Amino acid sequence: MTHRPENLLTVWADALLGALAQAGVRDVVVSPGSRSTPFLLAAARRDDLTLHPVIDERAASFYALGLARVTGAPPLLLCTSGTAPAHYYPAVIEASEAALPLVVLSADRPTELTGTGAPQTTDQRQLYGDHARAFVELGDADPTPRALRAMRSAAARAVETAVGPLPGPVQINARARKPLEPTAASSDEGRALEALAASLPPTSIGRRRLVRPELGAVCEALSASRRVAMVAGPLGLDAPRDAVLAVCETIGAALWAEAGSQLRFVDRSGLLVADAFDLWLRGPHEAAPDVILELGGTPTSAAYARWLDAAPPVRRFVLGGTRHRDPSGAAEAVLLGELDEIVTRLASVGAREPDPDFARATRAAERRAWDAVEAALTPDAEGAIVRAVIGALPTGALLGLGNSLPIRHADRFVPGGGDLRVITQRGVNGIDGWIAGLAGAAQADGGPGVWIVGDVTAAHDLSSLALAAQVKAPVALVVIDNGGGRIFEQLPIASRDLPDGAFDLFTTPPRVRFDLAAEAYGVRYAAAEDAESARAAVREALARLGVTLVHVKVAPSAASALEARLREALR
Repeated sequence: MTHRPENLLTVWADALLGALAQAGVRDVVVSPGSRSTPFLLAAARRDDLTLHPVIDERAASFYALGLARVTGAPPLLLCTSGTAPAHYYPAVIEASEAALPLVVLSADRPTELTGTGAPQTTDQRQLYGDHARAFVELGDADPTPRALRAMRSAAARAVETAVGPLPGPVQINARARKPLEPTAASSDEGRALEALAASLPPTSIGRRRLVRPELGAVCEALSASRRVAMVAGPLGLDAPRDAVLAVCETIGAALWAEAGSQLRFVDRSGLLVADAFDLWLRGPHEAAPDVILELGGTPTSAAYARWLDAAPPVRRFVLGGTRHRDPSGAAEAVLLGELDEIVTRLASVGAREPDPDFARATRAAERRAWDAVEAALTPDAEGAIVRAVIGALPTGALLGLGNSLPIRHADRFVPGGGDLRVITQRGVNGIDGWIAGLAGAAQADGGPGVWIVGDVTAAHDLSSLALAAQVKAPVALVVIDNGGGRIFEQLPIASRDLPDGAFDLFTTPPRVRFDLAAEAYGVRYAAAEDAESARAAVREALARLGVTLVHVKVAPSAASALEARLREALR
């Protein structure tokens, strides 16, 4: 070929999107822009890709994470050049820390324009630094057979890196030279290029798994103790519920399960359960284990973290997953790998009953904690509202818990049982884009669900109500409006002598008219003021298709007042 074929970019883009689809990409979340035109149209020409147009790149990126949390497959984010891919950065960080597969395809200007001051052009290479598992620079489109094969192989390997064994985000930078619009072959070179692309073999990727860890020390510790606790922090929807519950029963372990663990809202009949450990670990108790098996992400419970720092020596093992997680540095071992394989292998220690004193102490601590909760709750307390809303969910529904207070309210005030699936955003614990993420999860899931967020989280991502309006499944978006980030009232800054008005710099009261926001974005609206009215509003919302914003306005200091009553009751 002696010159650039007229259809080079069209064929190049088709080959790229074909390779990504063959490697496992199924959803393409795209934001508008000119430079991404050839790649967008290549995706649109494929029947095996579903397109999700989202105006705002930041919302698009969290929407994609929502898809990934439910499907487990790597969605593709596609945007134009310039600052557009920079808006993905917070979601890329979350994907990295939460081990979610994500592929970013950043369209770019031709190489010769980088660094020249050309419009909408900046250096997009290695844009996400160490937060990306890999960066792939495809370079300018090249019609040679070797270049086409290399490009498709690079795209497939990028997807392979995104899905594991350490899942996370990857960036592919794809340059495009005008004309960007699709062009049919009109020359011998163009027709030869199409024939070459059609003859390329399909791409595929393998599924790698982490090496199975050595569990000898764990099994030895289990064999030597009958005071064992299985502590479950946030886990994904694919968590091996049945395997974990079966092993707890076999080895006689107490199950300390947080709300986001997939092991809280499930039938645990016959198990020694300690859902209220965050509460009773605050004070004296006799339910301390000798061995801890910790699963999932770092537990949300601050009381658990403090107890680990102050407790007598305990043999603690962090099991499963793809990333090291031991903030205290006190774990005897962090053993990465497939959680289902690991917990199943623990059953080799044989059937055991828990130490009777340990079991009695655990049950007594649980009774005291839940009695204190009942004494502290009032009908208009945030904890009571969260409990009522979760109780309104049907079997198998999807529950989304926001940071910072909603997830803690679920941990402290909602006992386990039932059958719910839970998604959280605990990679870096941020409030960024959570409405968008929940919308993506609901779109992928298709079933009934409830999203519980605070007013600051809702205000931070208010424009994503446009995405919520597109959800067809019956969903209630419950916004607990307490006049700002009230978790700061439970932090040391609340006890400091601050200048007048300075505390608002932390709580940042949004003062949003959520009724008008819902109307502006085409989302149904309902108001509630206590647990009973919130439960009724959620049930009504779940009886209809689409999203209903359930606005629950409570007193600004309701959460801190509830925490004070709870501390007194625990005392």
